[in-house]
Amino acid sequence: MENIDRVIDCENCGTPSDEVVRVLRVYLTPEAWDTPASRRVLEDPEIWCISCITLYPSEVIGPIE
Repeated sequence: MENIDRVIDCENCGTPSDEVVRVLRVYLTPEAWDTPASRRVLEDPEIWCISCITLYPSEVIGPIE
């Protein structure tokens, strides 16, 4: 987690935070009786706070620049 000198709004929840990282959003679909489970990773990076990366599926890319 990168601690930066400025506050940035999380692109997932909108909360201002000074601890944010770049992530790829991940969508998980559970298995059902007629479909297999799936995992889809979006290509566009987003800036998320520590709370969101602990609550929602994502792949951390690294600190923001």
